[in-house]
Amino acid sequence: MFEKSLTDLIRGIRANKKNEQKYIAVCLQEIRNEVKSNDIDVKGVAVAKLTYLQMLGYDMSWASFHIVEVMSSPKLLHKRAGYLAATQSFQQDTDVLMLTTNLIKKDLASSSPLEIGIAVNGLSHIVTPDLARDLCQDLVAMLNHSRPYIRKKVVLVLYKVFLKFPEALRVSFPRLKEKLEDADPSVVSATVSVICELARKNPRNYLSLAPQLFRLLTTSANNWMLIKIIKMFASLTPLEPRLVKKLLPPLTSLIQTTPAMSLLYECIHTVITGGFLEAAGDSSHALAATCVNKLRRFLEDPDQNLKYVGLLAMSRLLSTHPKLIAEHKDIILECIDDDDFSIRFRALDLVVGMANKKSLVDIVKRLIAHLVPADSNGASSLHEASSVLDPVYRTDIINRIVFICSQNQYRNVTNFEWYITVLVGLAHVSGVSVGDILTNQLMDVSVRVKSVRPFAVKQMFRLLSDHQLLKTAKKRDTNIEVLSAAAWICGEYCSFLDNIPATLECLLTPYVVDMPVKVQAVYVHNIIKIYAFWANELIDEWNTELQTEFVKVTEVMKDKMGMFTRSVDLEVQERACNARAIFDIVLAAISQDLTTEHAPLALQGLPTLFSLYELNPVAPKAQKKVPVPEGLDLDAWINEPLPDLVDDSESEIASVESPVMDNDFYRTTTSSKKKKKKSRSKKYDDDSEEDEDKERRRAARMEALRNDPYYIMSDKSEKQKQQARLLDLEDDVDSIPIVKLSLDDFGMADGGKSKKHKKKSKGKRQPRAPSPPPPEYAPEEMPEDAVASASDQEGANGNNNSSNNKRKSSGQTYSKSQQRKDIFATDDDGLNTVDLSTPLGADERLPEMQTYLSPEELRRREEARVRVERRERKLAQSASTTALKDGGERKKKKKRKDVDESTKKSKKSTTTNNPKDKKKKKKKSAVAEPEHEQLENGHTNEVPDMPTENLLKDQRKQIPPELLLSNEQIELHYRLSLSDEKDNGTPVIEAKLTMKNKSEDATLTDLHFTPIESFDFRYVEDMHHSTLASLCDKFELESGKEIEAVGYFASTGDIRRGLCLRCDLQYDIQDSSALNQIPLEIKVHPSVFLIQEQSMDPTQFAALLAEHGQEFDYRDSVAIEIPIATETAVDQMLIDALSTITSTTQLQVVEVVPGAASLYAKSIQGSQIAGLLKYDLTSQEGIATITIDLKCTDDGFLEAFVDQLKSIHF
Repeated sequence: MFEKSLTDLIRGIRANKKNEQKYIAVCLQEIRNEVKSNDIDVKGVAVAKLTYLQMLGYDMSWASFHIVEVMSSPKLLHKRAGYLAATQSFQQDTDVLMLTTNLIKKDLASSSPLEIGIAVNGLSHIVTPDLARDLCQDLVAMLNHSRPYIRKKVVLVLYKVFLKFPEALRVSFPRLKEKLEDADPSVVSATVSVICELARKNPRNYLSLAPQLFRLLTTSANNWMLIKIIKMFASLTPLEPRLVKKLLPPLTSLIQTTPAMSLLYECIHTVITGGFLEAAGDSSHALAATCVNKLRRFLEDPDQNLKYVGLLAMSRLLSTHPKLIAEHKDIILECIDDDDFSIRFRALDLVVGMANKKSLVDIVKRLIAHLVPADSNGASSLHEASSVLDPVYRTDIINRIVFICSQNQYRNVTNFEWYITVLVGLAHVSGVSVGDILTNQLMDVSVRVKSVRPFAVKQMFRLLSDHQLLKTAKKRDTNIEVLSAAAWICGEYCSFLDNIPATLECLLTPYVVDMPVKVQAVYVHNIIKIYAFWANELIDEWNTELQTEFVKVTEVMKDKMGMFTRSVDLEVQERACNARAIFDIVLAAISQDLTTEHAPLALQGLPTLFSLYELNPVAPKAQKKVPVPEGLDLDAWINEPLPDLVDDSESEIASVESPVMDNDFYRTTTSSKKKKKKSRSKKYDDDSEEDEDKERRRAARMEALRNDPYYIMSDKSEKQKQQARLLDLEDDVDSIPIVKLSLDDFGMADGGKSKKHKKKSKGKRQPRAPSPPPPEYAPEEMPEDAVASASDQEGANGNNNSSNNKRKSSGQTYSKSQQRKDIFATDDDGLNTVDLSTPLGADERLPEMQTYLSPEELRRREEARVRVERRERKLAQSASTTALKDGGERKKKKKRKDVDESTKKSKKSTTTNNPKDKKKKKKKSAVAEPEHEQLENGHTNEVPDMPTENLLKDQRKQIPPELLLSNEQIELHYRLSLSDEKDNGTPVIEAKLTMKNKSEDATLTDLHFTPIESFDFRYVEDMHHSTLASLCDKFELESGKEIEAVGYFASTGDIRRGLCLRCDLQYDIQDSSALNQIPLEIKVHPSVFLIQEQSMDPTQFAALLAEHGQEFDYRDSVAIEIPIATETAVDQMLIDALSTITSTTQLQVVEVVPGAASLYAKSIQGSQIAGLLKYDLTSQEGIATITIDLKCTDDGFLEAFVDQLKSIHF
């Protein structure tokens, strides 16, 4: 009584913040003692506290057995705590899980929906393969439970069962499929969810469900279920293309009408990814436009999640309908400015895809605005990293700008001077490291586009002379690598330089030593190129004054070149030393002839070292076009190898030294090796040695390698051995089989493609601004004697422009993310192997359902078995006594004596109810003779037999009329029955009323009934009884007299609880002015509607349940208590009770077995009800309990029947 509750534990933990661990340790010790208590309340509270501590990280696996004990508690509060503890602490290898099988079976069979729900929920968390196998039959049987709440939970838990026991899916799938037709929408929704999960990786199994799912798609209003169904159809359409045309109308209707954004997105996503746009035919464009317009609502919504999914759907539609996406460029560009970076990246994906010649400039300007802080002033701020924007985001912006401008060989760029300006501006952005990509772009554009080279040289000179950029050389994130492109372009196209000395001065700035060594190497090389060009320019103007100035500049350059000679990089040192050597040669040549007016010969030959040919881009197919010179055999050896090395060592050493060979490489080199082998075999056929010598040399070589301490040997795998055998087979080329292949076997990949032509627009074009002159492209170089083909894109300069404009998109997409693993993926490989398309075999069935038996039930069954054995022994003894006539008389006397003794004992036992006497009687009955025990009766715990069907028919009671009204003047009784006639096919109830005048001297006059019509019953005026008066007639009832009247009511509604016939009774009393009007309600029980003539034998009853058992969806049970009278035998009491029940409810007794009876009835409306009657004599002393388990095909009919059974009193 002094144990801490869960509330006390939580308060204590909060109050002991400083000594929390010590306090919890004390509490754990208390809990260890409490769980050992015999009091289930104490144990339940202890487990609840332990569950809370487990949430804080403390282990509770040691209390698993005590958790099972709490799970078996009859109290719902403790049972719920026990199942919660089990779900948190039990693992797949917990030992006590094997003890929970019968416990869960018992809870699943409970009459309380809460207990069933708790058990099902707990099972979903702790289910193991063994539990799934043992409980699968019970769960499948519960799919027909009368409560939708239970059916829904059972459907959901079956998914977990299938994961652990995949064999159950095939045999239980037909029952699960039936739940798609369930009357309750929550059960249907749960079933759809389970089927969608099952079909997630193996949708082919569930193609047969397409008609049912389509019906739900067109009739259901549950948005979440529709989303599941649409997702499933998206996985089914690739397997059954005909579904696309079938699904197109309902999906289009949902897109146009649904207000639910989640359902709208799923419909659009399915239309885009499921091939619906291709199947729409002529209306494809209209459907795509509808989808895009609906997606705009997502982008305009303030909800960030809707914006994201809207952009995601648009990105998937971009590849097929880019023009429709481009129409919403304004709202997409607004999403680039969103605060959420995930939305920005999705919007950038769209922007990259919808860029074209018209929108490229606007898009790039919008993206560049994200690279510079809003409060930036001047160019100096560009070199300071932004503290607002993420460097990763800024780098991604630059990469996207470069991508959209350079894709498809700069197809969208019409003004390359603008693009050079953009690249130069991006080079000034600091805080990012994109120097390499900018370098490649600047060099590529300058080489490809001739017309942009002068402008590019000017911009590169600006970069070389930018001191702010030079100062960033030592920073971590800088674009200093772009200066290598600036130096290379100025050196390659130095003829466009305006001031060569100033350029050389920029290249020799002291900041160069802080740059990367690859930039320094480019600087040194292009200094010499510019110097050579400058010297060549001065040759025509050479004079003494110019010579003096030239010598000074050369000496200065030689001195400054010294800083490169001290570089740590060898290439920079080598190039610097070569440059200084060239300067020394030039100075020496000039110093030899100072008075001449002509430039030295050394200066005249210097430019030819660097600018003899113009550098042009190489065509993509140039390597394939290189012609093979005549007389050159690429397969022939250049030098003749030794025979030993060719025949043996090459393949053998290669296989030993390379233990892992690439199969692809082997395939590509096999053909060339065969050719070489053929040529070698022809050449050295006469010099080949015997196979024994080859094996000997091979073994010696292997032995030498094995003894070499510097050579690591490795074991050959089977794959390598097979490859070695293939190499050995190369010697015998003729033994290789030849297979003739044809292209018809593989199909032509590009055979069916048709060219698309652009449609001519009929509208008038708006005047546009003058475009810049078309760029002049450099010719792509091809090798000499190359043969041009029709597919090549080479040509003259005049054709380059048009051919470049007509280039088709190569399908490039910008992507920076890789595929990630699904963290929610489950190991459902077992389910994927289940094939639902084949019919069930004869041996495929669920494990037999094992019903949970309580100890009392086990004892009763054992006693019934003992009784049967006793009867058999008695029959055997009676047969033996008949055969032995000589001992017959003696046995009869003994039997009479035993009967007398047993009669005396039975009378004595009926007068005394002492428990000790009962125990003695049990012990005595266990060892007594069968004849003696068969004749015993009285109130023992021995289970008596149920009466037979014929005896029940003889004992069936006649139910008297029921009292309807009784007052001082009149008394009414009524009896209801089902009439043989019908009113236009409607069942008719016959109500027979008996009226009696109770007054002694007064006469009741003008007595009549006025029926009241309702939704359930309608009075039939045309039907009359052959001998009795009609209910609507007027009667005069004298004192003490009785009269009967009959009325007929047509049943217009369904059978349900609370049905009644309503009418008003009016009468006058003689010599009285009072008006008597009494409303009457005649209760109509469901037994009135039962058909009495129909008989049912046990064989027909078993066949009915076997074939149509799934129609009995609704179940309930009723417990009726019967007081046990001391003067009546138990058998007779059971006969009377069962007779009362069958007489009252009109149920037919189908079959009687020891301890139970089968009941059946069918209503005139077609509803069927089946029941199993059982009794219990041990629940309470002096009271017997009859339990009737009912299942019915109609819910309302079952509720009314249960209500009638509960109204029976004994």
